[in-house]
Amino acid sequence: MAYEINIHVNKNGKLETELPLELSVYRESKRVKLIFDVDEEIESNYNYLKFTHAKASYLYRVHNHVFEVPKAITAYEGAWEMSFISCDEVANSDSTITADTIYASEPIVGTVLKVNLGILHTSEEFTMLSQLVEGTFDHFEIPQGVSFITTNFLAQATNEFEVVVPYTVTTIKAHAFYDSGCTKITFEEGSQLATLENYALYRIPNLGDINFPSSLSSWGQYNLSACGCEYVTFGANSNLRQLSSYAFWNIPNLKKLYLPDRLTSFTGGTAVIKGCPLLNEVWFPNTINVAIPLEAIQECPVLSKITLQSNFNVNANFGNCTSLTRESVISMFRALKDLSGSASKVISIHQVVYDRLEEEDIDIATDKNWTIGIVGANNPLAGKFFHYENSSISIDLEFANGFGCISCTGNALNFTYEYLSDTTFKIDISGGDYVQSAWGNFMPVLIGEVINDTGVITFSSGEVSSVKIKTYSNNNVGTNRTFSLVTEEE
Repeated sequence: MAYEINIHVNKNGKLETELPLELSVYRESKRVKLIFDVDEEIESNYNYLKFTHAKASYLYRVHNHVFEVPKAITAYEGAWEMSFISCDEVANSDSTITADTIYASEPIVGTVLKVNLGILHTSEEFTMLSQLVEGTFDHFEIPQGVSFITTNFLAQATNEFEVVVPYTVTTIKAHAFYDSGCTKITFEEGSQLATLENYALYRIPNLGDINFPSSLSSWGQYNLSACGCEYVTFGANSNLRQLSSYAFWNIPNLKKLYLPDRLTSFTGGTAVIKGCPLLNEVWFPNTINVAIPLEAIQECPVLSKITLQSNFNVNANFGNCTSLTRESVISMFRALKDLSGSASKVISIHQVVYDRLEEEDIDIATDKNWTIGIVGANNPLAGKFFHYENSSISIDLEFANGFGCISCTGNALNFTYEYLSDTTFKIDISGGDYVQSAWGNFMPVLIGEVINDTGVITFSSGEVSSVKIKTYSNNNVGTNRTFSLVTEEE
């Protein structure tokens, strides 16, 4: 005698039955018979069941709305996905369906168990699947041996739960915990996690503080965006070397961010950190060897403390951080490497931060042969006009307050710019109509880019006498060219 299970095939694409769905019983002494009740709106001449397992996939014909689960299914223990298909033509010999009208339900998970029917000693896998279906779990341990967590794994699981990620996982894919009730993610000791894909940890509003393992080497865009964590740290001797655009954007509760201790680059085409309204401290390691640009940190209004590891030794522009305290800046200056006897480097701060300092505070940096750049100071470029010529090109460069125009052989391009310090500025043509072919062998920026941040200005008797920017050939080879002052319009 077969064990019967009634299943309603809903016109909205759902299979409705009592869960958990068990597809086999002990030693096949009883078989499972599925009895279908099909909404008349989707009833067709031919009905099928599609079964999918990690080790096999089958398509079976359903006659008269009754199907007895065969031994081909019950031979494989574990989870099966089952979908009901109704169509107006017979399936092809290769089990494909090419009918004009096809209804296919969303799959439901059934489980093959090698136990007596009704005995509650279910497998660990079955218990886990039941909790997933029912949304009853509050602690989820991913099985050992798993190498990646797939896309949308626990997306929109609304119950509150904690997750333990085993050391074998090397990749967490996009939206794995998207919009879920996850409150804590713990990585096992010895974690081999290497990659967080874009959006891997995204929109998890109740996610608590998190410490990423040292093994992590690739950080995707928008991770932790709209997540609830306040403190973010990385394990000692981290493998993460680069953080670029969109790394830490829109994290509403973030207060403290301790960057990886072997990080070498903190820059991109736009902000690395942006839109963190409660962020008050960022720690930077001294391993960074690529200049930190002005746009790296944006829209963090209460960022009052930037902590630099001792012997910090790279040009850095923190001009967007207008809430830095005097004490914080003094600590930054004390952490700078002593460059006496070698080439000077620049650390830039905003004018309002500079105004908080005393002369002796500034001396801490300048005595080590560092230059203090000032963002937001008086702009000596405004109203200046520069002209450059060589054997084939004539270029005019004109600066107004915050914007300007660059022209070449009759082709004009508007740009915006920032005067960063008494030696540097940045041109941004992202709002312009730059066309590569119009500029011959000269281009103001790399192909595919919009920002030229290599500008240098030279003063003579207190007046700007020349301006140097990097220009590019068709193969993106950059050359520094000097634009000499021709006329001056105040």
